[in-house]
Amino acid sequence: MGFEYRHLDESDVRGAMAELWSTEWQEMHSDGHPRDCYGKQLTDQGWEAYGRSMPVALAEQGDDWLVAEMADPAFWMPRYPRRKPKGGVTMVNYNKRDALERLCLGEFNIAYIRGLATALLARGETDCIVYRANSAYEPRGECSDWEGQRFPLRDVVDGHRVRYWPLGQGQVGAFSIPTGPNCHHSIHALDAA
Repeated sequence: MGFEYRHLDESDVRGAMAELWSTEWQEMHSDGHPRDCYGKQLTDQGWEAYGRSMPVALAEQGDDWLVAEMADPAFWMPRYPRRKPKGGVTMVNYNKRDALERLCLGEFNIAYIRGLATALLARGETDCIVYRANSAYEPRGECSDWEGQRFPLRDVVDGHRVRYWPLGQGQVGAFSIPTGPNCHHSIHALDAA
């Protein structure tokens, strides 16, 4: 179920993933709450569990482990508030398994991409290759067109969450890997098979 990560066992990648995520987590808490960026269906108990589980997943486990850790129904709102087109809010059902996988797989991949790009830059590398790390139910044209192509690592780092964060300042259409929720692409070094 999880993504294929070609550099996950490299200590500098793991270290960068965990460190950068922890710094970002603290920054998001000081600016408001990560819920403004992702994981809107999590309960307060779910946020506490996520805050404990994600660093462990990044430092020594994987995305499948994170999915298993976050699968407790108590971590997820029973229904989700959605705005009505003509004003007001209604509570709707949502696919909890999809929300679980989207959060865990997506956020682990985002941390992996940022950590790997940072580690590769520290090694003196300049570029990476985009690849499909997991099959997608409906592949996106934009990132599918990028498969196998070479991109500057600096653009990958600079594109971290650039399309949607900070809230209200996102740059729609800017280069970003992943391109958005449910993107199944990641990066690898030029010499990785």
